[in-house]
Amino acid sequence: MALLSFTNLVLAGLGYILCTVIYQVVNYRFFHPLAKFPGPFWASVTRLWLTYHNVKADEVEVVHALHKKHGPVIRITPTMLMVSDATKLPEIYSRYADKSKHYITGSFGDTESLFNIQDHKVHSHFRKIAAAPYSFSNIKKMEPLVDSNIDRWITKLDARFATSGQKFDFSPWAVYMAYDVISEVGFGEPFGFIEQETDVGGLIQGFHDGLVPFGIMARLYPFTNWVKSTFLGKYMVASPEQQSGIGTLMRFRDRLIQNRYKDIAAGKAAGRIDLLQTFIDARDENGKALDLDYIKAEILLVLLAGADTTGTAFQALMTEIFSDDRVYQKLMDEIDQATRAGHISAGVPRYEDVLEHCPYYVACVKEAMRLNPSAPNIFPRLAPKDGLNLFGQFVPEGSEVTCNPWIVHRDPNIYGSDAEVFRPERWLGDPEKVKDYNKYNMGFGYGARVCLGREIANMELFKAPLQFFRTFKPQAVNSEQAGRFVYKGGISFFEDMWITIEKRPSVAP
Repeated sequence: MALLSFTNLVLAGLGYILCTVIYQVVNYRFFHPLAKFPGPFWASVTRLWLTYHNVKADEVEVVHALHKKHGPVIRITPTMLMVSDATKLPEIYSRYADKSKHYITGSFGDTESLFNIQDHKVHSHFRKIAAAPYSFSNIKKMEPLVDSNIDRWITKLDARFATSGQKFDFSPWAVYMAYDVISEVGFGEPFGFIEQETDVGGLIQGFHDGLVPFGIMARLYPFTNWVKSTFLGKYMVASPEQQSGIGTLMRFRDRLIQNRYKDIAAGKAAGRIDLLQTFIDARDENGKALDLDYIKAEILLVLLAGADTTGTAFQALMTEIFSDDRVYQKLMDEIDQATRAGHISAGVPRYEDVLEHCPYYVACVKEAMRLNPSAPNIFPRLAPKDGLNLFGQFVPEGSEVTCNPWIVHRDPNIYGSDAEVFRPERWLGDPEKVKDYNKYNMGFGYGARVCLGREIANMELFKAPLQFFRTFKPQAVNSEQAGRFVYKGGISFFEDMWITIEKRPSVAP
């Protein structure tokens, strides 16, 4: 009798679970406010569909193909819509839009950085404080620091590879330069990637190891929050104690901050102009210093977003140019002409000189970033109080709506029938079209949440690759595939960029 009662209890429990699942499937598929929008069946009833494609690393291609089939709005989870029409960016990413629970609080520690603060009012408060360190005038003061690392990078490439003619994988070297620049600008000294010719402390690998778990956590909300409340939570939330993944970066950050406070106590920090010191010196509207945990969160964001993503943009530019002799020759003609005319200095050129005198080079950078955004990810916002009107269909308050830069940057309504083709000339054509290209660009985020570090990234990208091409003549080992695109958790990078380089004759002004 007891066995029968236990069996019945188990069966009743299983029946309850089955009925709950069936109810949820039916409700999401047929009665949910987003049920009227097209998309795959499994995407409409479970977040596992999107998570599966994120882990499989074909998320952007699959969703892009669905847009071609169904139009500019598709349903990619039970509560989230994806929009491919770039002209909808201002509405979706308005300054009053809150981020959704997709931005899991605590993934990189208990204290939120600007990136995952969800409430737009709270974000606005902290952004005002953080904006000063990233202002152009402040970053401009650091240009000599950027130049010294570019010089060091060029010298190392010359000694290691140009002199010997040895082939090498360019992809890590692009990131080495980016990491040393961000560490010099951010913390006052380079990590030493260039000097040591390696991934110092496993920082790059640590970041890459953490990408897939981060992508899974974000896409499986609210299940993720339940898991985090169990004993498994310690494995899902990054901490300095972890020996791999983001934990590696957190330990490195803590060591940098600890050393800085020791320097301050010893009177050795006077005159520092790096980002860390600016955050330490910053005060809120009440004159109060920033909380140490908040400083740690922002410095981790500098490490996460400031180096690897810039390295990816660098890799993307080089991959595109290595693959196209026409673009390469046109680029070199412009660079050499600007050098001979004395418009750009013989040393590392000044940021503003490149912008003014090398328009084709600037167009190449913008086009490479358009087609190869460093974060081809979903960035959902909540529909506002009055809802959203998407092409005649009403989206109610609280619904998640997102765009993906990889997809909106391929919108043929903005970029034309050749939207998926690398063509830098498009940025030098009709001024009205170029205005739209800039207006609807999502390479550094969008609107009030646009990346604060974009001036640092642009300074690197408008200087380092130009100096590389001016100094060396590269040759891709395989020009048909100059690099292999990798997608992990919503972040991209390149691998296997095998090239040889030889020193170019200097061009005299």
